[in-house]
Amino acid sequence: MKALVRLLSLMLLGVAQVSMAQVAAGDGLKGDYFDGKNFEKLALTRIDKTIDFNWTIGPRGEGRWISPGPNVPGEQFSVHWTGYLYAPVTGVYTFQITTDDGMRVRVGGRKILNSWQNQAAAVYTAHQRLTAGRYYSLQVDYYQVEKDTRALLAWQLPNSTEAPQPIPTTNLYSAMPTSAVPILPKSARPQPAVAARSTTANNTPVVAAAPTTPPRKSILTPLKAALPTGRRPRAIAAQPKVASAPEPVTDEAASLPDMSALGKGDVVTLPNLYFTQSTATLLPTSRPVLNALARTLREQPALRMEIAGHTDNVGEAALNLRLSEQRARVVRQYLVQQGIDSVRLTARGYGGMRPVADNQDPKQRPRNRRVEVVVQ
Repeated sequence: MKALVRLLSLMLLGVAQVSMAQVAAGDGLKGDYFDGKNFEKLALTRIDKTIDFNWTIGPRGEGRWISPGPNVPGEQFSVHWTGYLYAPVTGVYTFQITTDDGMRVRVGGRKILNSWQNQAAAVYTAHQRLTAGRYYSLQVDYYQVEKDTRALLAWQLPNSTEAPQPIPTTNLYSAMPTSAVPILPKSARPQPAVAARSTTANNTPVVAAAPTTPPRKSILTPLKAALPTGRRPRAIAAQPKVASAPEPVTDEAASLPDMSALGKGDVVTLPNLYFTQSTATLLPTSRPVLNALARTLREQPALRMEIAGHTDNVGEAALNLRLSEQRARVVRQYLVQQGIDSVRLTARGYGGMRPVADNQDPKQRPRNRRVEVVVQ
């Protein structure tokens, strides 16, 4: 029965916590390679130490394309990697993929990256909160059509200033280590009052598993490209200092997700938030969404938030960082003026350090210029 509960919990949640035993080093991920871009014919199964591959030899667009392995063609193939990821510290991790052509990533059963399309090598980034000592199921799908080939999965540890690096083999497992203890999903956990009094046949108390911190999830509302938040501080000739404002948004139209359903570490990007170009001055059209947020905070007095400002990575990094912090502080001050206790709010700027879209693509770059609220 215990073995069955363990198996079901791993399948449902894909998360486990490490026991007191020393953590064994990982061996990598199981890779299933297919002939065909849609996983048509299984050609090869092996353990890959990490996902950092470039099967192109020679100059970009002019080289030749080698086979990833026996029976796998150099073009028109796909890969399905599975295994587990060990989190060494608690905090918000940055995950980054570089792919040519398509790639998608699931961590702990949650899809965090999805760029399933034919494309030249492109970079995409997402953030996920992980808890130290736990193993998270990891699934990566990849396909290649023709010519250049690139597949990279990298991460950046919480509070690190280094650029994302390929996830090391020591943190990747092709199978769940025996030292891991499964964490039951909430629906399968006993009620605390009942569990405290439950005993086995020999009167040994049964202790319920400790509650887990839900992985960080990002609820993103793309901003209108004409007026993105977090505009980088730079001089632009012959441009007005104030961008033309969109149609006014009423308080009723300023929609926010149900924050009572959010957990610690969850993120909401504030929609319809506008500033005077290259400054931290709020435009009047920003008031409805901030008024709606203030109402939510009044209705949920226990809710605490970090207000996080972000920019793209174009321009001087120090100026971007300062502008993002200034805008976060302005949003915090507005909420305080609406009667929200300042103790419940913190403001922090991240500049261009945490993109959610490809900065190399002018159409996607505006999504990086944003203000978020993070549940504390």
